[in-house]
Amino acid sequence: MRLRGALLPAVLLAGLALGCRQGEERAAPVAPSATCARVVSLSPNLTETFFALGLGDRMVGVDDYSHWPPEAETLPRLGGLFNPNLEAIVALRPDLALLVPSERDLGAKLQRFGIDSLILSNETVADIERSFQTVADRCGVPAAGERLAREFRDGLKPLPLPDRPKVLISVGRPAGRLAELVIAGPGTFLDELLGRLGAVNAFADAPVRYPEVGMEEILARAPDVVLELRADPQPPEVERGLIADWNALPRVPAVRDGRVRVIGGLHVLIPGPRLPLLYRDLRQALERTRSLVDKDLDDTKDSKDRAAQSLVTLASLGSLGDLAP
Repeated sequence: MRLRGALLPAVLLAGLALGCRQGEERAAPVAPSATCARVVSLSPNLTETFFALGLGDRMVGVDDYSHWPPEAETLPRLGGLFNPNLEAIVALRPDLALLVPSERDLGAKLQRFGIDSLILSNETVADIERSFQTVADRCGVPAAGERLAREFRDGLKPLPLPDRPKVLISVGRPAGRLAELVIAGPGTFLDELLGRLGAVNAFADAPVRYPEVGMEEILARAPDVVLELRADPQPPEVERGLIADWNALPRVPAVRDGRVRVIGGLHVLIPGPRLPLLYRDLRQALERTRSLVDKDLDDTKDSKDRAAQSLVTLASLGSLGDLAP
């Protein structure tokens, strides 16, 4: 099991850049009266949060990976996690930058130009919810933060399924092969979502949050369900190809029983206010795989019933034969 980050979306790479340690980052206390008139965001989840709080008219620039809401697409691009454009950021004259913990060095550089930073963690569900109120308080709209947090909690209420499937969540790999497969491990928001659905993370005991795993490890864990998460919608032919890749592991229960699913969308790997949409998608995918199990059980029962009926018929014919002259 290795640590790997090359194939992860930028917002998850932020966690890898911190070494995927299990400890939590906390936003530093800020003065509610601090200026929040011109703001830049260097992470997609923080961009979405800022707009969801009704503060979009104060956003003047975003990172290269912020694509939601549509209004964000019209704003200047400021680079990404590993290539922030300091000159472009300073040129926009922001008074506040929204950053994730792996961008602390960038925050220190911005401070030299008189630009404050708000550093917000996004590893866990609690981190995400906390970030709503932190940003809202800093920008003078605490009621909006309370509203967004309430809606977020309502959308993530535990909805346990009747059984407890063992689930592998893939968050990044090249199409066409199972090499360089990065999965969601413990201490991640994805692991928490599985728990709220009553499912078991097949890699709940991994040593890091997002490890790269080999085929032997997947065989040993024997997941009942495999969920492939993709950061954008997948055309049907691509989705079929991603599922077909798993045929390289025919002995894995999820593959053997046809319980591999692909979930793609711009909201899927963004730990922000739209997380309840992913929660809904996860539950629907698990419900569909469960219906397959129910159908297999029904088919098996029907086959046994037919076989039993055949034996009864044969026995009856035999009895009739004994009565023949």
